Amino acid sequence: MLINSFSFLFVLAIHCYVHSCTAQTIPSDNVPFTQDSITKYLQKANTDPMTHILKSYEASSHNYLVPYYLSRHTKIDSTDQALYYANRTMLTTFSSFVGDVKANESTYIDPHQEDIEIPVDTNYIAVDAIEELASVAKKHQVIMLNESHIDPRGRLFLMNLLPTLKAAGFTYLFMEGLREDGINERGFPLQTSGFYTSEPMYGNLIRKAIQLGFKLVPYDCYQDPCDGAPSREQHQATVIYETLKKHPQAKAIVYAGHGHITKDPERNWMAYRFKTLSGIDPFCINQAINSETPALFRQLRKTITKPVIYKNSSTNTYQKFSQTKVKSDVTVVFPNTEWIGGQYARWLFHSGKKPYKLTLNGQKYTQSLLSIVKCHEFDQYGTLTVPVMNIVLQQIAPTEIFLDKGSYYLRVIDLYGKELHKEKITL
Repeated sequence: MLINSFSFLFVLAIHCYVHSCTAQTIPSDNVPFTQDSITKYLQKANTDPMTHILKSYEASSHNYLVPYYLSRHTKIDSTDQALYYANRTMLTTFSSFVGDVKANESTYIDPHQEDIEIPVDTNYIAVDAIEELASVAKKHQVIMLNESHIDPRGRLFLMNLLPTLKAAGFTYLFMEGLREDGINERGFPLQTSGFYTSEPMYGNLIRKAIQLGFKLVPYDCYQDPCDGAPSREQHQATVIYETLKKHPQAKAIVYAGHGHITKDPERNWMAYRFKTLSGIDPFCINQAINSETPALFRQLRKTITKPVIYKNSSTNTYQKFSQTKVKSDVTVVFPNTEWIGGQYARWLFHSGKKPYKLTLNGQKYTQSLLSIVKCHEFDQYGTLTVPVMNIVLQQIAPTEIFLDKGSYYLRVIDLYGKELHKEKITL
């Protein structure tokens, strides 16, 4: 399908982007962004959206608003499917980066065919996903979870699951989006740590894992590009296998995108290759289907208030829902998103446990970005810092967010990188 080819092209584009970013932390064309800058990149994006929108992100000193704006204003005729889907990839990706997931919640860059509601099977009942996986974790050495790259809920779910897995003896966390080795010592991500790792919820997942004592391991083709999709699947499986071969008693979490966790021998993707190499049957958890085929869960979502797994207590088996894309062991179903003012997803405002009341006037800063950063990270690394939360300010602003203890800067940035507001808070 078209999405599969674009997924691989996107990986190649990100590979090139990350290497240029790592080798040169201050890009050669890193000048203050102006309307002329926006116009120049917009013209280029109309002919090659993926390349130039990615370049704009680095050239603007990682101002999240720039690629978000460009992807929204690029004009691509839908009859040119290659360019159209390239731009849709950029739009949905950077929308998630700035916390504007309203459209991403109900649509995906490829309209899958499985858009009919699945009948409710009364043999299965909803059980708390984290509680159920606590039991699963005791029986397995390797647990694999996937995500939809445009949906930070998967990252939030894993972040909340990590203490449970740590208590069950898991010590390694293999991360597909991670592209550096030194992150365990530093303790937090930078803009140069990868691409998806620059999304705030992914950054929070990394911070939480390191705080809990997990050893993070990059396992994708980030040092040398892989020669095609099969080469990439083999490389991923081999890195995981070789690491665990040196530590045969270790228990590991593998975090991947989309179909890499399928154990279907016909597809022969990473999970199946790892199983063949190691003899270890990983327990695979599908989260991506929530975004890829959201219509499957229209009715189910109305009846739940937290992530659940559907289980048949008589047979001790799980309802897996769609198995056409990913043959997994279990599917996590997320509840309906609660929208604040019809535009903000409430779950996006949970990077910690301590509540904080925002007093910003959304109307005053409309179309600017509220970027919340840890003070000690920003004082050291400036614009290379990955925020703990991004909020595109609309006519109204959210009033309550949740953060971990610590000191933060609340920075409001406009499209041209100008800092409109800055204050320090300590919780």
